[in-house]
Formats: sequence, C-alpha cells, structure tokens
Amino acid sequence: MAGKGKELQAVVNLAGSIDPSLGKAIESAQKKISGLNVKALAVGAAVGGIAVATGKAVVEAGKYLKDLGSQFDEAADAIRIGTGATGDALDGLLDDFDEVYKSVPTTMEDASKAIADYNTRLGLTGPQLQEISKQALQVSDMLGDDLGGVIEESSQAFQQWNIDADNMGGAMDYIFKVSQSTGMGFTDLMSNMQKFGPQLQEMGYSFETASALMGQLDKAGVNTEEVLSAMKKSVGALAKEGISASDGLAMYYEQIKNAGTAAEAASIASEIFGTKAGSTMAAAIRDGTLAVGDLTESLLENGETIAGAAEDTYDFAERLQIMKQGLEVALKPMANTVFDGLNKFMPVLQKLMEQIVPVISDAVEAAAPFVEEFLMGAADALEDVLPLISQLAADLLPILTQLMSTLLPPLLSLVQTLLPPLMQIVGAILPPIASLLSTILPMITQIVSAVLPVLVQIISALLPVITPLLEVALQIVNDVIMPLLPPLMQIVQALLPPLVSLLNLVMPILSPLLALLQPIASVLGTIADVIAKIVSFGSGVISKIAGLFGGGGGGGGVSGFATGGFTSGPSIAGEDPRYPTEAVISFNPAYRSENLEYWAKAGQMLGASNESDYELLSGGSSTSVVYDLSGLSFSPQIKIEGDTDEDALIRKLRELEPEFIDFVLEALSRREGGAYVTADSRLY
Repeated sequence: MAGKGKELQAVVNLAGSIDPSLGKAIESAQKKISGLNVKALAVGAAVGGIAVATGKAVVEAGKYLKDLGSQFDEAADAIRIGTGATGDALDGLLDDFDEVYKSVPTTMEDASKAIADYNTRLGLTGPQLQEISKQALQVSDMLGDDLGGVIEESSQAFQQWNIDADNMGGAMDYIFKVSQSTGMGFTDLMSNMQKFGPQLQEMGYSFETASALMGQLDKAGVNTEEVLSAMKKSVGALAKEGISASDGLAMYYEQIKNAGTAAEAASIASEIFGTKAGSTMAAAIRDGTLAVGDLTESLLENGETIAGAAEDTYDFAERLQIMKQGLEVALKPMANTVFDGLNKFMPVLQKLMEQIVPVISDAVEAAAPFVEEFLMGAADALEDVLPLISQLAADLLPILTQLMSTLLPPLLSLVQTLLPPLMQIVGAILPPIASLLSTILPMITQIVSAVLPVLVQIISALLPVITPLLEVALQIVNDVIMPLLPPLMQIVQALLPPLVSLLNLVMPILSPLLALLQPIASVLGTIADVIAKIVSFGSGVISKIAGLFGGGGGGGGVSGFATGGFTSGPSIAGEDPRYPTEAVISFNPAYRSENLEYWAKAGQMLGASNESDYELLSGGSSTSVVYDLSGLSFSPQIKIEGDTDEDALIRKLRELEPEFIDFVLEALSRREGGAYVTADSRLY
C-alpha cells in the first residue's frame, strides 16, 4: 500500500534478515496509523519511485553481463574443484576452456567437465587438452554417447596402451573410423580396448589392429566377449608350455585354418581356446573374421577425422551456437568484472545496512506519533470544512436548476427549427452520392477481383522462400542480437546525455542557416508548381487528340461515351490491339433507342444470325435467347438382340439422353450464334 511507506518497506525487504527489529518497528508504526487515510504519503513514495526506476534500468542493462559472469564462474569452479589447480595452472586450464567452448557447440558445463576430467586422468594441458576435449564433445554430440563415458573409457584405454599425449588425438580419430566401418559403438570399443588390452598386447596386436579386430568381431556377429576371453585364456595356456603368445597363436591359426574339416578345426581350437569357445574360434579363424590386416591398412589410409565429420554435419543452428559462444568468450572479461565487482560490493553493503538499520528503526518509532497527530488533525479539519461545502452546494443547486430551465427551451426550439432544412439538404445530397458510389463500387470490385488472385499467387509463391528466411532472421535476433542489446543499451544511455548537450549547442548556430534556406525552398516550390501545370496541360491535349480517332455516338475521348457508341481509338477494357473496336452500351433511358441500334450492330459484327432465323418471344420486355436447331439430325444406332417390346425400346432411347445433350451443345458451340430478343426491338 502506498500509504504505508514504500521506501521503508523496501528497506525491510533488503535488510530484514540483518535486523528483524526494523520490521517489527515499522509494523508497529503501521498499526498505529492503519485506520487513517494516508494517501499523502504516496507523494514521497513516487519521488523515490523515480530513483528506483532509473536504478532498475541500469541493473537490467548489466543483468546479462552479471548472468554471463556467473556462468563463467561456475565453469571455473568446476575446473578448480575437479583438478585442484590454482594460480597459473588454473589460469592455463581456464584458457583451454575458453578455446574449447568457442570452437564446438556445447554447454559451459560439458566443456568444463571435459577440461577437468582429461586434465585429471591424463595430465594434459594446452593444445593437447584442447584437441581431445573437442573430440570427446563432438563424438558425444554426433554418436549420442554419454560424454562422461567417452572421457572415462578413452582415458583408461590410452593409459592401458601407453598412448603418447601427442598421439591421443590421432587415436581418437582411429577409433572413430573403426566405429564408422564396423558399427560398433565408440565407447564400447574404448571399453574393450582397456579391458582386453594386456592380452592383446601380449599376443602382438598393436592399438590399431586390436581395435580393428574388436570392430570386425562385432560386425561379424561373433560374441566378442567370448572370443576375447578365449584368446585371453590361450595366453595362459601357451605360457605354461613356454611358448610366447604371438608365436603360439600364429602356429594354432595355421593348423586351424588348414584343417581338413570343420570338426578337425574345432578340435584343434579346443586345445588352446577351451572346449566352450573352440568351435567359435575355429569358425572365426577359417572364415577370415580374425584376419584384420586389410581393414587396418584401409583405416590407416582413410583421412576421416572427428573434427572433419563434425564440421561437415554442422547445421545452421549449430554454427549459430558456435558464433554465440564465441561472442560470450569475447565478453568474458567484462562479465567477470561485473560479477566480481558485485561480489566485492555486497560485504560493504551488508556492513552499511547493519549500521543504518538501528537509525531507521529509531526514526520510524519517533515519527509515528507525529504522523498520527498530523493525520488526525487533517481529519478534524476536513470534518469542520464539510458543513461549509454542503451549504455551498445547497446554495448553488437552485441557481443551476433555474439556469438549465431557462436555457433548455430555446435550445430545443432552435434544434427543431434547424432540423427540417438540414434534413432537406441531406436528402438532396444523398441521391447523387449514392449514385456515384453505385457507379464506382463495381469498378473497384472489378479491379480488386482482378488484382487479388494475382497477389495471392505471388504471396503463395514467395511464402516458402520467405518463411525460412524469417525463421533464420528470428533465430539470429534471438541468439545473437538480443544478448547484445543490454550492454549496447547501457552504452547508449551513457552517450545520450553528451550528445543531447552537443545538439543543444549546435542548434543556435544552425537556426540562421535554416532561415536562409526558406526563400530557396519557396522558389523550388514555385518551379515545381509550374512544371505540374505544364504536364497537366500536355496530358489534356494528348487526350483530345486521341479522342479524334474515336467512333460512335460519344465524344472524342473515352469519357465521351456516356451515351453509348463505338470506339477504335482509346482502349476502354485493354483489349487485344488486333481488335481495336470496342462497343459502349448505355442503360440511360434517355438514349434507349440509339443504344438498341448499337446493340444490334454489335450482334451483326459478332456474326449473330438475322431476325428471320428466330422467333419473337411474346410477353413483357424480358430478354431471352432463342436457338434455331433446324437442319440438325441426331441419328443414334440402337442395337436390339432378340425379341423386344415398346418399354425396352423406350429404355434404350432414355439411355441415349446424355449423348443427345452432348450433340446439341456441340452443334451450338460450332455455330457460335445466338440472338437477343426484346418485345420492342425484335431481333438483335
């Protein structure tokens, strides 16, 4: 409520948590004056409201930077907590985060997770950390794998296979190519590389051949776990015999591959791989599933990379997201400044409030009795004035009543006197106006009917093109322009006062110059008026000359055919220039006979038949079309099989009715003739 002190209420909202006694003091003061009308206090609240509104505009202008700074702070906290880095080391990781975040479409949370986890697990920093973090984010986005799983499994696989930091990016690309070629999941491949790494390395497999083997097994539908477990078991068996894993497996591969039968091959495989997996391993060796040399070679020659695939598949929205993230990184220094400044300001504000709250509390309690006394006095004064106001109203009311009773009768008489001539004037003006409208409206309707379909077609044709452009523009506005408006508005608000002051200084100097320009403008206006009159005169002369070539009963121009006639000069309907003659028929009764002759002549020019070919329709003055069908012969063929009767013949004739109608319509269209007959003018 405005009457209970908005400024004090705002202080309570800000500092109530510091000193609840302030809230109690204000509540006590409000209870003392709750029964009074305290609208006068709203004046002070309104003055405070102006300052509040100004401060709100500034706060909203900086809100975007504050929120952005908060997001960067959360990312920095995640890296700080996840890695334990401080000082220069933390600054370096934050630089790596900026480089990753502005390069791939992602979130600050995911980018900070990739930076922190790869740094912790693999000890990477700088370009190496940036590259593998981008790859993990892109793989997760393209393949739908969980980012945490990609980071964990790839880190463990690289550690298992002792992949050098400089080669980790290439190893990520190779696993991605194996996943593409075989269909095995990226994270699953990395997981198996870590799980079966020791056995595969002991058997002589490299990182590339081992990953190709696992992808090939998955593609062939072989139980990868079973095969790799069997190979793991074989290493132990060969070790007991004092044979190296690579030599022993090569020996058994040759024996199994060259066995005479599948049963013999399975028996040999069971000796080294175990009875359970023997048949599976024998089949995999004999059908070439475990021969991955060609696949490995083709993958090494393939230039596919994670970054290249991501770049090729980015759509407009993702590229726009990258642009937006780049702008956010560019604004990071200012955002961090605003955020850090607010963090440093809050303790100072808290101390200030702790000191000022007791003062405000005492002031409220001290002021409440005076406010109450003032308002009570105002109420008593108003109570004393009310009888005077009532007496004044009682004295003025009879005077006002007498004044109205004196003025109303002559005013009413004046209205009654003026109304008949006004109605007569309106009655005289309305018919020509109605006639003019009835003449113009059909023309307007015809123009609209002709233009509207064209506009609809144009709009319909352009809509599929315009709609995507509007969507793109809207997305650019929402994702790029709108985030920049708050800081830009803040800059404009800062520059506006000096610009206004500069204009105020310049305007007195420009005023004399503007006065000098007024005579020049007057001369230019005179010249333009003369040119307009010359053009108007020339247009009239041309219209008169064109009218000399008209025909029929009208004047020389198009406008001269109000009484009807023929013209081969100015075009009225925009006809084909090969047929310049046009007919104008007037329905004005004063020129009825002339226009009936024009009508008949037009019919003859169009090739209508003579009066002798038609028969007058009697009765009234209605217009009918009569067709002469003499000379036409309709000769259908009716095929009757066996005995028939009259009813069967009639049915056959009725079946021919559509054919007869088509025959008549075709004959009429060939003649292209007809005549208009009226009771007065016979045939035309």
